[in-house]
Formats: sequence, structure tokens, C-alpha cells
Amino acid sequence: MNISELWQENADFVLKVVQRYVNMQSVAEDIRQEVFLRIITSGDSFRELSSVRTWLYTITFRCCMDYYRDEKRNQEIIDEYKLTAPLVFHDSNSPIWQVNNISEMLCPISQLFVELYFGEGWSREEISQVFGYHADYVSKKIQIGVQQLQKVI
Repeated sequence: MNISELWQENADFVLKVVQRYVNMQSVAEDIRQEVFLRIITSGDSFRELSSVRTWLYTITFRCCMDYYRDEKRNQEIIDEYKLTAPLVFHDSNSPIWQVNNISEMLCPISQLFVELYFGEGWSREEISQVFGYHADYVSKKIQIGVQQLQKVI
């Protein structure tokens, strides 16, 4: 059986199997295409040890599990970013300061300076040069940030 015949006879079956595991139609269709792409690229051929549908079901199930593994990894990356990124750039000239959920700091500038100073190893002078503040102001904001962290911890 060639791939076009396999597609014509089993594309709907594969889609129904995927839809049991994935609720979003567009994702289900992408996974269905992934199933047939794997069959083409892997050289995985049907060996008649089971029915064609059993073979397709196994490949489809594996593709669905791979999808969920990738989604979990992506979510872990997003969660890590949310926990560690105090600064999100809307564009290169206008930063939007966001307060880190863990520290619950009241002053986002203090939070940023604390993370740059302690987390990234920047000196107070480097911070003042990059952000255009006086070194005394940077020192005071770091001190305020440390005090706020101590209250939370």
C-alpha cells in the first residue's frame, strides 16, 4: 500500500484518534500530518504483524504523547521565564517593568537592580551607566529591594 492510498483510506481514522487526546482541531490536524510524515520519513513500513489500523493507532498515539511532552517542556520554559524575567521589552526603547511573582516586590526598579546586582553580577556602576541613574540612586534602590525581599522571605 502506498502513502496516498494509506492517507485516503485512513486519514479520517487517524484524525478521530488524535481528537480523543487533543481538543483543538488545528492541533489535531497538525498531529495527523505528523503521523503520515513519520511514516514517510522514518522508513517505518507496515510489516503485517497486526492490522493497518493497529499500526496507525500506535504511531498516532506516540505522536500525541510527543505533542504533550513538547507542550509540557514549553510550559516549563514559560513558567521559568515568568519567575525569573523582571523585564519584558515592548520594543527596544520602551521597557515594560513587571514585578516577579516570587518576590512580590513593590518597586520593580529595585527588583531589577537587585536581580542584576546579585543574580547577574553587575556592578552598581554598570547599572547606573546602562540605565542613566546616579550610582547613589542605584545603591539606594538595591538597598530597598533587599529590604523588601527580607520581608517576603
